[in-house]
Order: sequence, then C-alpha cells, then structure tokens
Amino acid sequence: MTAPKYPRPQILLVDIARETQQVLEAEGYNVFSGSFGTPYKVLMGDTTVPVIPNGRLTNFAEQEIVIVDLVPTRVLDGPLGEKAVSDGTIDVWARCSLGLIDPRPRLMSSIRTKADRILASGGLFVVFADARHSQEHFLGRTRAYSWAEKEGEFPVDDWSFLSILDYLRVRNDEGREISVVANAKNSLGQLLVKHANDAAFACTLDPEASIEKAWITLAKSKYEEPVAGIIASPELRGSILILPQIEDKPQFLASLLKNVMPELMPHLFPHAEGARWVKRPEYEMPDVQVLKDEARKIEEEARKKVAELEEAIEAERAKTSYIHDLIGGNDRPLVLAVKRVLEVMGFESVIDVDEAMEAAGDTGPRREDLQIQDKSPTLLIEVKGMAGMPSDEDAMAVSKYLVPRMKEWGRTDVKGLSIMNHQRHIPALDRENEKAFREDVVINAEEQDIGLLSAWDLHKLLRSYLKNDWSPEYVKPLLYKSGRISPVPNHYELVGTIEGFIPKLGVVGIRITGEKLHRGDHIAFELPVEFQEQEAKSLEVDNQQVDEAVSGSIVGILTGLTKDKAKQGTRVFRLI
Repeated sequence: MTAPKYPRPQILLVDIARETQQVLEAEGYNVFSGSFGTPYKVLMGDTTVPVIPNGRLTNFAEQEIVIVDLVPTRVLDGPLGEKAVSDGTIDVWARCSLGLIDPRPRLMSSIRTKADRILASGGLFVVFADARHSQEHFLGRTRAYSWAEKEGEFPVDDWSFLSILDYLRVRNDEGREISVVANAKNSLGQLLVKHANDAAFACTLDPEASIEKAWITLAKSKYEEPVAGIIASPELRGSILILPQIEDKPQFLASLLKNVMPELMPHLFPHAEGARWVKRPEYEMPDVQVLKDEARKIEEEARKKVAELEEAIEAERAKTSYIHDLIGGNDRPLVLAVKRVLEVMGFESVIDVDEAMEAAGDTGPRREDLQIQDKSPTLLIEVKGMAGMPSDEDAMAVSKYLVPRMKEWGRTDVKGLSIMNHQRHIPALDRENEKAFREDVVINAEEQDIGLLSAWDLHKLLRSYLKNDWSPEYVKPLLYKSGRISPVPNHYELVGTIEGFIPKLGVVGIRITGEKLHRGDHIAFELPVEFQEQEAKSLEVDNQQVDEAVSGSIVGILTGLTKDKAKQGTRVFRLI
C-alpha cells in the first residue's frame, strides 16, 4: 500500500462502502476500513441463541476520526463462524423473536471504552444515523448449545459504541424534508445545505438534560424535530457529528474533511493548518484575543437566547396542541380537541358523553361523542378521523343516535352534526376538502337535518375566530345548519372575488358580484388557512377615486396582502 500523503489524522470507516475509502485515499488521507458486523437471519421464535460476532475493527484505539454508518447494507442468510467461547463460559445471547440477530451491539460494547477515550482525547466521530433498534440481549452460559441459563443483563443496542450516546433519545421517524438550521455562512452550514435535498432521515434526535448544553441542532424535519446535530463542548474535547443518511457520502465526507473539519478541529489536521498556527490563543496578540473572547461571549449569549425562545415555542405549542390534534388526530385525542375548540368558540355546555357515562357508572353501549346543550335543539356530535375520505356510513353515523335520544328524553328538538377529520395523514392544505363529502351524502344530510363539517373547516373557523377577535355569536349558529357547513361566519356577506394584484402599488383588484361596496367598509379575504380582515379606506374605479363600487365593476383597494396571498379567484366578504 502506498504511504498516505497525510499520515494524520488516522481515519476509520466503519460499515462505509468501499467507494468512500477510495475517494478519501485519493485525497491523500490515511484511511482504514472495518465493520461492527452484519445482521443475520435465524429461525423466528421464542428461543435464544448465542450471538455470533462477524465484525472486525483493526487498530481501533489508535484512530482519531471514526466514521460510522448505522444502516446495515445487507442481511446474511445465517451466522458466519462459530460460538465465540466454550459452552461453559459466559457469552452474549439474544432472543430470536425477530427472526434476525444483530451482532453489532456485541462488538460495539467491547470497544466502547476505547471509543470514549478517542473522544476524550479530542477525536471526531461522524455518525450517519439509523433508528435505534433494541433486541433482547443477556449474558448466559450453557452446557447444551440450544439453551442458556441467564447470568446477567446485557443492555445494548445499535447505538452502544459511545457512552455519551446513551443520553441521546433516538426516536424512530422517517422522511426526506430536511431544513438546515446551521449557520449557512460557515463551511459546515454550506455543506449541509448542498446535500440536504438528497438526504433522508430514519430517526429524530433529542438530547437529555445531561448533554443538552453540549448539543447543537444542525437540521430539522418538517415538524421541527432535530435530525442532525453535533455534540461538542470544551469539557468534552472531541466532537460527535450526527447526520441523516446522505446520498453521496464519498463527496460529502471528502468536503467535510478537506473544507470543514480543519477549521473546527485544527488539532486533527496538522497538514491543513499551515501558517494558521499563529492564530492559536497562545500566539495571538492580547487585543485580538480580547475581541475573540467577546465574540465567543456574544455567540454563547445568542445560543442561550435561542434556547430560551425554543422553550417558549414548545410551551406555546403545548398550550395550543389541541389545534394540531384537530387536524392530525384520531379517536379520543380528536374528540377532546373538538370539545376544546367548541369551548374556545363560546359554547358553554359541551358534554363529553363517554366521560359522563363513566362518571355515572353507565356501562351501556357508547353513543355519540359529544353533546352541545346550550340551547334547543340539543346538538349530538359524532367525531371521526380517517386516513382516507369519509365513507357514507361515517358521515351519517350520528343519525343512528337521534331517535334513541328523542325517545330517552321525550322530546324531538335533537339535531345531529358529523365532524370528519379526513385524510388526516396528509397536510391539511393538500387534502381534498372541497369534495370531502359525496353529493348524495350532502343531499341526504340536508333531508335528515344533519350537519356535515370537515375538521379542516372547523380549524379554519377557529383560527379566524382567534385572529379577528370575533364574537361567539358569529360562529355558533353555523353548527346548527344542515348539509355541508361552510366555514364562513354569520356576519360576512360575499361581495366579490380578486381579479388581479399590482405588487408595486400594493393594490388588489376586486370584481364586485354582490351588493355595493362603500369606502370605509370592512372587508375580509378568504385565505387558505384563515380570513384576513381590513378596512377599504379608498376605492378606485377606472383610475378614479369613488365612494362606492357597484356590482359588475372592478375596484382597486390598497391592501397589505402579498402576491402569494392575493390570488385570482379569492373570495372577498363585507363585514355586516
């Protein structure tokens, strides 16, 4: 083997494709390859078998940079080799309930102390993350190959190669929508931005309190959960860079080692430091060092402020979590979310029927989910969430409770409402909301005096109610209507639609299709998520200021809407 151009750092690739080693060697790096092992198949059942190791790590303790891919590249049809120790010696065993044995945790646990020492000595670990898979392992010894007597616990998994990773909560999740939050002006941020579009994550990352101060989030999922980050602190000396699955690992790692890490961890790259050693703290001029210390202080204060804001964000999310449950939930969480929404919008007597039955010791069959008893008629509400579109049976399910309740209460002023959270796994704006209910079902609901409301429309009403500080009386009567309920409050009157928009002037053109619009009227634009209200302070028709615009005319109005919101066809209402 040709001597590497750069003897330091010593780099170990663990379960990384051969192509990556070739690319890094071509760059002149001192690269070794190894493996924690490869999972293999066994007969699925409740039996236990000894774990047969099949990985190999050479000169592990001498490495300075360790790059690990936690996603197995393949699965073997069976174990390779024999039991590691004799039958009478304590060995590592695993249960066959998955039909698969992962030998990697066994080797990880054996090198864990050495890995901790590499990190403590200023080394770097780069981890391409996978979900955390837990398989039951234990220590045991046997005199017969087919069974073991348990001698002790062996709590390991496929993240057990570093002690500090025990304090990182790895939650199984997957997706491709990744947003980089690292500073895009520095080399690491730029590199992540370049590769984020071709990356995928298999888990999210949540540091426990003991390592929270050392954790920096680098990238997040669509739902603002960390999918990449770095564990680094002055006390730790070394660093752990945890990343999603990057598609082009060879080029990513080549850029990381050549352009990023020499700046962040110069002690590992003596060949790259060059004359930059004069900028080390021990050689800097005092005034420069003071400025650098001040910059670090500002960065630390900024990190603390960001952490405080993130805590405030999470607290606010927790306070309004019912709003998200309304459009993403199912079963009990969805029912509770609807109940909370109705109470926020001013209903005073919203009864949780299941809760009321349990409190009364009633063990009879369950009926409707909620009741509104504010006035006559009493409103029975059936709430359902589903992955697809609501079936006719789902939409009309509340109808089967009406007659029994009338008989039970001895009156006929009872009405039904169905609230359907359809296509709940799809982002709400991408759902088929216009035709959430079949036309025949809508007609049937009108004939039976039943209301049909999508959870998204209820969400839109709530958002607008809170944003525009509506009176409860503007929205409460809507829930007593029959057929498909439109999320337009009672104090709105359709006046027209947007015909055009002039961004430079901030003027929206509205084609008047309803009654006259007067200067000084308050209007509302029906945006995708909520209604936005404003005053029509001036009206212009045919380049002339007017006091009123009649039906059929196109009137220009100054607005704060942006181009992406002022879309042609958007409905415009007058507040009455």
